Amino acid sequence: MERRKRAVAIAAAGAVAVLVAATLARCSAAGGASATDAGTSEATAAQATTDTAGSDAGGSAGETGEAGSCASALESREWMGAGDASERLTASGGRIVETDGTNAYTSSYRVTEDSAGSCELSITRADGTVVQATATITGDGDDARLRCEQLQVAFDWVPAPTDGEVRVTGVDDEYLSLVGGDETALDAAVKLWVSMHVPGASEAAFDGEVFLDTNEDRVTATFTCDDPGRTVVSVEWSGGAFSVTG
Repeated sequence: MERRKRAVAIAAAGAVAVLVAATLARCSAAGGASATDAGTSEATAAQATTDTAGSDAGGSAGETGEAGSCASALESREWMGAGDASERLTASGGRIVETDGTNAYTSSYRVTEDSAGSCELSITRADGTVVQATATITGDGDDARLRCEQLQVAFDWVPAPTDGEVRVTGVDDEYLSLVGGDETALDAAVKLWVSMHVPGASEAAFDGEVFLDTNEDRVTATFTCDDPGRTVVSVEWSGGAFSVTG
């Protein structure tokens, strides 16, 4: 009898131990799950914060990149020589026109690299020569400064004063066919020269007469300005470039 009582007591003690162990296991599992969930939540929150910061940084960089364009600054205005106001430069629509006050030089170009302070240009001159140019612009507004050692008239430029634009009128297709068909370059060359040398003129009209020199491969035409003195401007086409004199 005594032996059976000890066996029952041992069994009861074992049952209590099993119950306690099971309870501890459940508590441990619950605690581990809570820790895991907390860790996952923290990681998710951290990732969300990182993603948001990265998105904001990317947006700012994109806006800066769009605003900071040397090519856009180059094309946005007329430039004049830093040491000689008769030197003028315009660049737009893939065409560069330079004048030294008498002769005009036209080139085509394309932008190969562009950033806030400088841009790389591939320039094709009227004689077919291709040069790789680096243009840099420092400063803003009227204090801007353009430098490019591969230009033909000058290397150092500042913004030109804004004046009323001169209109070139009366040009016909027959004349254009004799000068390479490039009306844009013709307009730019005449406008630049007249704006510098004929105060008060707002128009330069083609006179309809052309002198053709086949020996020299040269075409000369005249334009009359609407200034009080009715200034006559001579425009010569030779070697793929326009030269303007008065």
